Amino acid sequence: MKLKSIIKMITDAAMFVLFLLLMERHLIAGALHEWLGIAMGILFLLHNALNYKWFSALFKGKYGALRIVQTTVNFLLWIAMLGCMISGVLVSESIFPAGAAGYELGRFLHLVATAWSFVLMSVHLGLHWHIFLSTAKRVSAGIRIKKFILWGFRILALAVCAYGGCILLERRFWEELFYLIDYTKEYDYAKNAFVYLIESGAMAALFAGLTYYAKKLFLHHGPRRLRRNKTESVTGGET
Repeated sequence: MKLKSIIKMITDAAMFVLFLLLMERHLIAGALHEWLGIAMGILFLLHNALNYKWFSALFKGKYGALRIVQTTVNFLLWIAMLGCMISGVLVSESIFPAGAAGYELGRFLHLVATAWSFVLMSVHLGLHWHIFLSTAKRVSAGIRIKKFILWGFRILALAVCAYGGCILLERRFWEELFYLIDYTKEYDYAKNAFVYLIESGAMAALFAGLTYYAKKLFLHHGPRRLRRNKTESVTGGET
């Protein structure tokens, strides 16, 4: 594997885990939360810099249904992440203290942008999950071992997604997307950070899994005139 690909995977993994930690505002608060937010912003910009070819190819080639979906998700994720960054400055109490001015608006924007960023990031991961699978398939092993690993992964993924669905219902996560509840007041303080990290990761797996299999189903059974091809859309990059 090329060094750049390794750096991309490490950056993406670190960004994802860091975002899950930042969602635990009740457990990781104060200056630490803000510094981690800054680190998250840097990783997000680094991720896009490493995938600069995607931006250079935006106006090249034809746009099939999948490419339109992928491009839309990417831009919505950009908007949501920028919302997190800007609102993070507005609600900062340690690094960028701005006083009471704009705090309530900033808090509303921060909570909603965080919830949408979480969903869009998970969907983005699902759209590119084939990259991780193709990497795993390169592992040297016998056919039986590979089949065993494949089915073991599928069973594990199904269990994690089912657990994520239960957590989704328990937290009423859809209400967070539209600020129907102030979820900072809904935290279960009996749970520690590790438990919340696992629960959020399971919800992310649910969104990513649904996206991956929806894409796979479309590639195999979608109308041929709407499909660009059965490989990744011609975008020049992976973003």
